[in-house]
Amino acid sequence: MMKEKPMSSLLESETEEPMADTADGGVALSPETGLSRAAMLRHATRARERAAPSARSAEDVTELYLQEISGNAPLSRDLEVELGRRIEAAERAAIEAWVGSPVALRELVAIADDLQAGRVELNDLLLNADTDDGLRGSASVRLARLLGLARSMPPSRRGERDAARARADLAAGLTEVRPAPLLQERIERALCEAASRATGRERAAIEGTLSAMMGASRAAAEARAELVEANLRLVAAAARQLRHRGVPLLDLIQEGNLGLIRAADKFDYRRGYRFSTYATWWIKQALARALLYQGKVIKVPVHLAENRRRALQARRELEQEHAREAAPDEVAERSGLSVEKIHMLREIALEPVYLDAPIGDDDGARAGDFFASEEALPDEVLVHRRMHTQVRALLDSLTPREREVLRLRFGLDGEQAHTLAEIGGKFSVSRERVRQIEENALSKLRLLSRRQALDTPLEG
Repeated sequence: MMKEKPMSSLLESETEEPMADTADGGVALSPETGLSRAAMLRHATRARERAAPSARSAEDVTELYLQEISGNAPLSRDLEVELGRRIEAAERAAIEAWVGSPVALRELVAIADDLQAGRVELNDLLLNADTDDGLRGSASVRLARLLGLARSMPPSRRGERDAARARADLAAGLTEVRPAPLLQERIERALCEAASRATGRERAAIEGTLSAMMGASRAAAEARAELVEANLRLVAAAARQLRHRGVPLLDLIQEGNLGLIRAADKFDYRRGYRFSTYATWWIKQALARALLYQGKVIKVPVHLAENRRRALQARRELEQEHAREAAPDEVAERSGLSVEKIHMLREIALEPVYLDAPIGDDDGARAGDFFASEEALPDEVLVHRRMHTQVRALLDSLTPREREVLRLRFGLDGEQAHTLAEIGGKFSVSRERVRQIEENALSKLRLLSRRQALDTPLEG
């Protein structure tokens, strides 16, 4: 049994940018992100350690975590810009560390081939390519130019000055388009594999490149960690507003923190907005996903949740305009969905009812007690068989024509019930004659049943 509840949107605030990231199915992790995650989880670890000796409840652990982050002071705009510049400088240093390596350049050319062949997507190679269509187009053109530059990179032995200039241009261009973790990981993997095969000076050079990359990545991670730690209270505030939506508060905070980490990865101080404002959208998107996937017994796909949001918005607008409940066809026309889709979306908004849910306070009744069983009870099977035998015995006392008329008239033996005209056509007689045969047969059965004192079905 399902009960219908008013459909409501997951979050009042919406944005196209976070929702564009929903299709990728999760948060990409990188060495930098991993360190940011560690910085974020440090508070939760401290809270758990403080709660462990007394085996406190989850509510106590949550309160300890909230107390732990309450002292985090928000960052000013100048500090956010400074951290953004530190991240940018560290990212550039990481790129400059490998851009002069022939091994890394060969892997970069292989990445260009994979992109051209469709084996990788642009979203996998650039951090912000999935947030803005205009940025995506320009980034695609610039990345193609940069990869072409990598193909034509002159060897150092032919012209050191030209090679140095080309490496600087490539490093500056890649820093500006902001490579995603996948690109960095492939470069690092190629360098590690080359180092395992190399010897002597070549091995030392590759190991030096890897060491410089790790140092730069660590510096970027430290700056991101400061951004994350200073804004943990944003997550707690947003999670508190949704604490009665079916997901524990601590789980909401954890999911919101993942959104905060994602925002720190993609933040670009050069666009002019505050990190706290930018991070709020990613936090709300992460919380919306948590409510969607963890807050319901039956998981609703993201595209259906978006259609339901559109239908709800259209329904609210129509009810405000006409001061009455909107009809499904009106909602369909306003939202651009079909009427069948509207009915389907109403069905997925129904909440399940547990069979063992208590009904009332005193008698101990459960919801399952009021559902009809699809399986017949043993005594019902016996009663049905007894009645079938008795009816069969009574019909055997009639003439073949009377028996056939009653069988067709009342749909016995699995037959469909027929009208008098249909039966008359089958026997080539009039409707009146069929009625007379039926009446005579029923009179015989009544008389016979009285003579035999037919038992009631439940008596032995």
